[in-house]
Amino acid sequence: MGDASEKANRAASNAASATRSPALRVLARAGFVFIGLVHILIGVIALQVAGGQGGEADQTGAIGTVASKPGGVFLLWAGAAACAALALWMVSEAFFEARAQSESKKKLQKAGTAAGKAVVFGVLAFTFGVFATGGSKSSSQSATDFTARLMAAPAGVVLLVAVGLAIIGAGAYYAYKGFTRDFMEDLQNPGNARTAVEWIGSIGYIAKGVVLAVVGVLVIAAAVTADPSKSTGLDGGLKTLGSQPYGTVLLAVIAAGLVCYGVYSMARARYGKF
Repeated sequence: MGDASEKANRAASNAASATRSPALRVLARAGFVFIGLVHILIGVIALQVAGGQGGEADQTGAIGTVASKPGGVFLLWAGAAACAALALWMVSEAFFEARAQSESKKKLQKAGTAAGKAVVFGVLAFTFGVFATGGSKSSSQSATDFTARLMAAPAGVVLLVAVGLAIIGAGAYYAYKGFTRDFMEDLQNPGNARTAVEWIGSIGYIAKGVVLAVVGVLVIAAAVTADPSKSTGLDGGLKTLGSQPYGTVLLAVIAAGLVCYGVYSMARARYGKF
């Protein structure tokens, strides 16, 4: 029985090593560079919206901006590959790193967190790929369509409220990490850059937490009012902030915070634990 357990652990270790090849490690780090680029562009677009200009301040707006630049197709394919590698890295985290935890609760928590990140990064890789092949995809319309389909399902309203609460919870988690600076645990020692990374990351995490919370509120509002058009994703969340009293200033501050999150993500590409 002991030999069987030892062989199983050795097989898992070998599988982990295979998925953590040097090439995958480099691509996974590059994934955080592209995530940073997307957030910086979202922040810039949001600043333009705050200044009275138009724009779609979400992933598709940011990736569409990349697509419109010289060499954009190359960057899109690179982004798709890098984010896919990062998603695969997180899958390996979910399956193998959780084995290092002795408590079942910690195993589930670590595996669930890594799996959730893998899904997010996988969706971003898919979006890069859609634009690279000449397509386009509106995140706001996708959010509205998803809300409408879910609303039409049995117990759809209850499910939508649950989704909204989950997104609000994710926003609270991001804000918590920003205030406590727990995100520094994801990094190796940044050395002389530590203070700058802490401040930039803290501002970025709090800003992203606020936006996610607003997105969750919009999902719940859509469920309660039976109006799927109120669920408009990140772009709608940012523009909702901009429509509030002193909204222009608030939106500009949050936009700057998203830029900070993008810069932190790029720092994570350099100092992250891989």
